[in-house]
Parts: sequence; structure tokens; C-alpha cells
Amino acid sequence: MIERLRARLSGRSAGRGDQRGADFKRNFALGVANGVLYNNGLSFFNRTTIIPVFMASLGAPSILISLTALFESLGWHLPQLIASKYIVHKPRKMALYGWAAVIRVAGLLLATAAAFVAASSPGLALILFVLGYGIFSIAGGFAGLVFMEIVAKTCPKERRGSYFGLRAIFSGLVGLYLGVNVIKPVFANWGFPYTFMIAFGAGTLLIAGSFYLFTRQREPVQDDLPLERSMRAQFSTALALLAANRPFRRFVLFRGLMMLWFAGIPYYMLFARERLGASEVEMGTFISWEFGGLIVANLLWSYLSNNLGNRILLIVACALGVLVSAAVLGYAIGLFGLPAWTFGAIFFASAAVDSGVGTGGINYALEIIPDGERPTYIGLMNTLLAMALGLAAIAGGLRDLIGYTGLYVMTGGVALMALGMIIRLPEPRRAVRVMSV
Repeated sequence: MIERLRARLSGRSAGRGDQRGADFKRNFALGVANGVLYNNGLSFFNRTTIIPVFMASLGAPSILISLTALFESLGWHLPQLIASKYIVHKPRKMALYGWAAVIRVAGLLLATAAAFVAASSPGLALILFVLGYGIFSIAGGFAGLVFMEIVAKTCPKERRGSYFGLRAIFSGLVGLYLGVNVIKPVFANWGFPYTFMIAFGAGTLLIAGSFYLFTRQREPVQDDLPLERSMRAQFSTALALLAANRPFRRFVLFRGLMMLWFAGIPYYMLFARERLGASEVEMGTFISWEFGGLIVANLLWSYLSNNLGNRILLIVACALGVLVSAAVLGYAIGLFGLPAWTFGAIFFASAAVDSGVGTGGINYALEIIPDGERPTYIGLMNTLLAMALGLAAIAGGLRDLIGYTGLYVMTGGVALMALGMIIRLPEPRRAVRVMSV
């Protein structure tokens, strides 16, 4: 017993020493700064506000609005199983992130060009935006898998809650300032399409800066890796791992259900404008509400992730998702009769759910997945989740048939199912503690 206790204390001390190292501090700071710039850059391509309004102004149908609003999430997930083939055997993986960053910035420049031709050629603008934003999003899948690897290799699990929490909190603080002092005045004082020229240009600059900062991290060399495989062998290995790991399968199903919950997100802004009569100024304010949700929620998410575990975090976030859908449904059926500005609470809570499921989902996955095959597991999971996002886009497109009431009844139902699923999943850290005693 004494030897086991000494080993556990020794392990903890070593972990703390690593955390105080120069590389850890540098990587942690650059990772947080990367998140702040990226999240705020992406706010200028906001999927719940700016993208739906821009595309609706161009005459896009609901199904295309729904699909494009989910592009960033869809593209981040879809190619990752393919990407895993190219990095699972590599001791260092940052080079792929750099190439993907160049392609992503090129895609954003193309999407920004859409705003400059929107007034004269709305059809061409729609094509340019969907194409450019699609390129940005698909290349994000390759960058995203490297991002997960760098986080897993450079940040201990007891600090990942702080890592993602600080990214979100500082993003929220900067986003509140931008929402009040930049985005809101732009929407209030500039007309179409100038609002989108400014928004897309600013977003592209911030995102490009975020990519540069991330590539400045010092990536540790990894050993004990599998040999290089063919694409067919990589797919076969991934399916074999899925079949052999029941907790992983159930976790993927949980994440898939929460992806379906996202079907209602792109329509919050349109609902507020069409059903509640929200003004342009109020719509700009809703973005600030979103960042407020990020700030407040991530104080809680960081504590839960670091100290109690990511399963608890996901349970709380999922339960909040049920309440959000129920609240929007209340607005849709006229239960509340509240003014449009109160709908900001939906953006606040929805941002909290989105952040909680993202932070908890990443960290929970990294805790239950073995190191050597981590890119294969993550790549498979995210490619499967892309299919769920595709279903979410289709479900969102059904708004024209089932209305807002049907849409938010559906999202509330899948959130309830997801809540039941995550409650039954194990807590990885409890298993580790039991094995250590």
C-alpha cells in the first residue's frame, strides 16, 4: 500500500513539473490565444445570425441555409477518418495543420468576395459563398484532427478543462466587446451588402492570425505508433476498434443525438425576426448574448471538467439543451408573450450548451481513447458524427413543412434521448482511481 501511494504521489508531482515547463506554458498560451482569435473570427461568420441572414437576403432556400450554417461543424468532422490515415503513424503532425490553414484562408477569401457581388449578382454571390465557406470547412477536418492530437500531447487531462474554458471565456469577453462596439454598430448603420463585406473581411483576418499562432507551438515527438497503412487498412482498423469498444460506441451515439439537437440552432435568428419582430439592432445584440453565455457557462464547465469529470459536464449541458428547446417551443406557441429582446436568453443558453457539449465531448473522448490509435478513434468518431450533422441539416430544412413548433419538439426529444444515454455512460476517472487503489 505504501509503495502504491508513493507511486501515485510521484506521478502527480511529475505531472505538475511538466505543467510548469517552458513548453507547456508556451503551448498553453498559444493554444488559448488561437482559440480567442479563431472563435471571434468565426463570430463574423456566425451560423445562428450572420450566415442565415446573409443567405436569406440572397434568396437561398431553407435547406441550403440549414446546410451551409452547419458547414463549419460538418466539414470539421467529415474528413477526419481519411485524415487519420496520413497522421496516425507520424511522430509529429503539425505540418498537415499548416497546409490546411492555407487552404482554409483561401476559402474564406472566396466567401468574402461573395459580399462584394451580392448587390449586383445575388446568384453568383450565393455560389461564391457556399463554395468558399465549404472549402474552409472541409479543410478544417484535416486541421481539426491535428488540433486534437496537439491538445492531447501537450495538455494533461486535469488542465484541459481550463484550456478550453479559458479559450471560451476570453473569446466571450472579446466577443462581447466586438458585439457591442463593432458588430452591432455595423448592422445598425451600414446597409446590405456593406455589413457583410466588413464582417467577412474582419473574420478572415482574425482566423488567419489564429492559425499562425497555433503553428508556433512546440509539438512533442510521439513514439510507439502504428506503421503506415493503406486507406483500406485504415478503414478496416477503425471499424475493428469500433466493434471492440462498447463504451466508445455508446459515446458516439450520444454525440450523434446532440448533433441532431443542433438542427434548431440556425433558425433562432430567423425565428426572432419573423415571429417576434426583432429589429436589426436587437439581432446584433443577440450575438453579445451568445458570448455572455460562453463566459458564464465556461466558468462552470472548466470546474466540472477539471475536478468532477467530463461525464458530469455533459449531463448538465445536455439537460440545459432540453430546457432550451422547451423554451423556444414556448415562444413558438405563444406561451410567454414576451418582447423580442428577451429571446437573447435563448442565445445565451444555447451557446452554453454548444460549448459544454463541445468541451466535454472532446475531453471525454480523449480520456477513453488509447494514445497510439487516437487519430484513428477520433477520425472515425468525427466522420460518423458528420453523418449525424447531415441529418441535422435535413431536419432543419424540414422547417418549411413542420414549422418552428415541429422543429423544436423534435430537438427537445433528441436532447432527452441523449441525456438518458450520457447518464448511463461510465466516468473514466473513477475507473482510473479504482485501478490505482
